Amino acid sequence: MLKRISLIGLGLLIALALLISIWASSITPFSQSEQKLIDHVIASGITEKQRGKEGYAESGDVKLWYRIEQPSKTNIPVKGTVLLIHGIGASAMFWPAEIINGLLQQGYQVVISDHRGLGNSDWHTAEYDLNDLMQDNLAILDALNIEKAHVLGLSLGGMIGQEMSLQFPQRVVSLSSIMSSGFTEDPDYPVAAWFKPEAVKLLIRFGLVATEEHTIKMMVGIYKLLKGDSDIDVTHIARATLKELRDRKGFNHQLADQQAAAIHASGSRYSRLPLMIVPTLVVHGEEDPLVNILSAKKYAALIPNAETLWVAGMGHGLEPKKIDIWMHTVVEFINEKNGY
Repeated sequence: MLKRISLIGLGLLIALALLISIWASSITPFSQSEQKLIDHVIASGITEKQRGKEGYAESGDVKLWYRIEQPSKTNIPVKGTVLLIHGIGASAMFWPAEIINGLLQQGYQVVISDHRGLGNSDWHTAEYDLNDLMQDNLAILDALNIEKAHVLGLSLGGMIGQEMSLQFPQRVVSLSSIMSSGFTEDPDYPVAAWFKPEAVKLLIRFGLVATEEHTIKMMVGIYKLLKGDSDIDVTHIARATLKELRDRKGFNHQLADQQAAAIHASGSRYSRLPLMIVPTLVVHGEEDPLVNILSAKKYAALIPNAETLWVAGMGHGLEPKKIDIWMHTVVEFINEKNGY
């Protein structure tokens, strides 16, 4: 009798696993061109040249990796510094060239870094919040002897930039808060209902067996889910992922939970944003599935004299065509606040 019950239970588990597998396989497949691009990246490996100057800063007991890059036009004086702060789960390797090169070409030196818990920074396991992540970025500026900088933050990076602008306005020349939020847990603006189930499908399909190809497809797949009506840069995402796997520490599978906990612990900034004195530009996509554009409009309205740009068809996936649109506005904004 027990044997029969065990066999029935085993059969049910197998059936359930099969159903889950079938469900996970219903994700939007990769096109032939996308598969070719991924195969080419894996076959060709990492060939990029060393850029800028790398170093480490210490924030308490955490060591943080950074890179600073100077404008290529050596005959033009450096206008200032732009500190780039990335979003959840993204190391410095995932910064698109359209952003970095766009700033370098305008005469700004650019600082990028890895958040604690990822990339070449310490994989810190103690609990932290946005204030700690803000202090990390100030520590990087201090290590480089940079008194103040323009801050450009994406998503989580925009939240960190808001904290820096509120607490240390003397260190921030201007803030460009891109596809970010003043309170991610605002009940009026939840994540799109379809997003989480599709992300779970990706995790089941490509996250359980962590080959190089699966990890690349996992990352590309996430960016595809986040995008709006234009294409993502599959080659860039694949190369950045391969760089993490082959030349750096790989991926911290606890990171998403750690960063989500940091955002949760920090709560809402709605009551403090009216105190902002740093010139601020808020940029958001009308098709963002992760952070509703109405949420962006709500927090932007709370910041005194904030400038805004709402980009039609833009999601949360850093589509190059959309970056070209908003980077033009960001550069104009930074130049204006810099006196050019």
